Amino acid sequence: MVRYIEENEDDYPTIREPLAAAYLTLLVEGRLSHALPLRGEVKIGRDKTNGVVTADQKVSRHHATLSPIDDNTFIISDHGSANGTYINGVLISQPTRLRQNDKIRFGDTTFLFTTSAPPVEVGPFPPSLPQPMPSPAGPPPAGQSSTLFWLSENNIPIWAVIGCMALAIIVLLIIVAIMFGVFVGRSQVGLLLLWGLGG
Repeated sequence: MVRYIEENEDDYPTIREPLAAAYLTLLVEGRLSHALPLRGEVKIGRDKTNGVVTADQKVSRHHATLSPIDDNTFIISDHGSANGTYINGVLISQPTRLRQNDKIRFGDTTFLFTTSAPPVEVGPFPPSLPQPMPSPAGPPPAGQSSTLFWLSENNIPIWAVIGCMALAIIVLLIIVAIMFGVFVGRSQVGLLLLWGLGG
């Protein structure tokens, strides 16, 4: 999972965003997936305080930083991460200048660095997956039920769903037991409970 957090996006609402100096585009199975516009320094890692957050367990909490040195030139610095940062397959040990079409790998996550907009959708990553999700009105991915798709799309934890279902079943069983007792006439307790609930 990778997502992009725009720095101070709520603090300074503007009508027009500044132009991106460069782009990081996520590569999924060798294909361009989603582009992140780079506007200033961007930190990368698993910690949610980073500008680019990835759930890749091989990525350190504060893995690396991309820093601009002029209009469209960036330097990448690894922060002593456990698994390192690779540019075009080569492990870097010091701050390194990025060039057009450099492939940057952090753990199992790979990005393409470009100074012009790539031919994919540009903007923030969806919060849950590294590739664009279909719209909620669209069909679920093949092999996934519509209920599971809705749950994953809305980030609802499965334990919350199971808890709600269990509570609904218990309430339903109580209502059925009370109704059965009232209609069969074997339990005056059910009738008293219904009168008590009714007022």
